[in-house]
Amino acid sequence: MISAVIVTYNEGGFLKDCLESVAEECDGIIVVDLGSTDNTLKIAKEFEAKIFTHTKVDYVEKVRDFAVSKAEGEWVLVLDPDERMTPTLWKKLKEIVSEGEFEAVNIPRKNIFFNRWISHTNWWPDKHVRFFKNSKVKWENKIHNYPLVEGKILNLSAKENLAIIHFGYQNIEQFIDRQSRYSTIKAQNLYDSGIRFSWISFFWNPKREFLVRYIRHLGFLDGFYGFALSFLMMIYQLEVMIKLWELEKNK
Repeated sequence: MISAVIVTYNEGGFLKDCLESVAEECDGIIVVDLGSTDNTLKIAKEFEAKIFTHTKVDYVEKVRDFAVSKAEGEWVLVLDPDERMTPTLWKKLKEIVSEGEFEAVNIPRKNIFFNRWISHTNWWPDKHVRFFKNSKVKWENKIHNYPLVEGKILNLSAKENLAIIHFGYQNIEQFIDRQSRYSTIKAQNLYDSGIRFSWISFFWNPKREFLVRYIRHLGFLDGFYGFALSFLMMIYQLEVMIKLWELEKNK
């Protein structure tokens, strides 16, 4: 028995396609809504999802454990509303369930940014633990952190037909706005973990971010998008360090 778990907030433009990709293959759908004001809940009801509400949070890791706790299936598939499953991936996951050798699966994501597959720039294979036995995975209260897994993890091959399809950003403005928000959260997470501003990190982290994405992960093969994304992620790291410095001064 497989439960699909999705956290939503004003996702009317994405949710239907997401639910269509899971409805025929899973045994139940859990939607945890953070206070949507559009047609998100109407769409969820059309797919007979079990709907739960939660106060709005600033990043999804804060509510992952709550959402998963509502799942009744032996196995849980966690998706975001802007993600899609494929028939080939479903077939593979059900084979894994029948074999009974693993407790969790690290699944690649095919990131579609600006209507283009970003197949380099450290956004491929972009693996995440999204399929696992119920109660075997827990999320820490930190943004973009991998969860804690109890048991054996299967790393799926980095094949396009075994990937979750992720429609991440529609335009550059959306990317910049979201990274600005994420950098504030990341700086707070670092501060709460006892990490403090240093000039070495201030100069090295952004430089490393660009070099890793554009050179090591072949961002130049993604054309101008690869350069732009590498540059913008360098700016993101600068924002994190400056906001961390600001937190220290304000405290």
